[in-house]
Amino acid sequence: MLMSACGVLCSDCPAYHGAEKGPQHQARVVEAWTRIYQRPESPASIACGGCLSSDADVFYTSVGCTCRLCCQGKGFGSCAECPQESCDLLEHAQAVWDGVPAIGKTLTPEDYRTYAQPYCAHRQRLAEARERHARR
Repeated sequence: MLMSACGVLCSDCPAYHGAEKGPQHQARVVEAWTRIYQRPESPASIACGGCLSSDADVFYTSVGCTCRLCCQGKGFGSCAECPQESCDLLEHAQAVWDGVPAIGKTLTPEDYRTYAQPYCAHRQRLAEARERHARR
């Protein structure tokens, strides 16, 4: 399981290793993201190594994420490792995903699992990771 800085489940995101999954996979994701999120993308853009990978290997919308950049600058694997509990950068990053559960209610179970679930429960996932980190 690979988690983003803000708690999204990168390893379940359809863009994660999208290029390695091939052009048919990338085309399916483009069709779904356009239909579900009104996000028309090019098939070639459906490729990501996880939000904490290099700028060249991350999905282009994550390159400038200030939460991601903060974690990278501090050498953290996610915000769960940060001792600061309240953070405007984290709140802004997490707010991007807050509406996904509502969209998910309109999807088929398969579309929900593939195109919404990785972005849901991000706040809870990060809180649980923070608790695990604190116990170390």
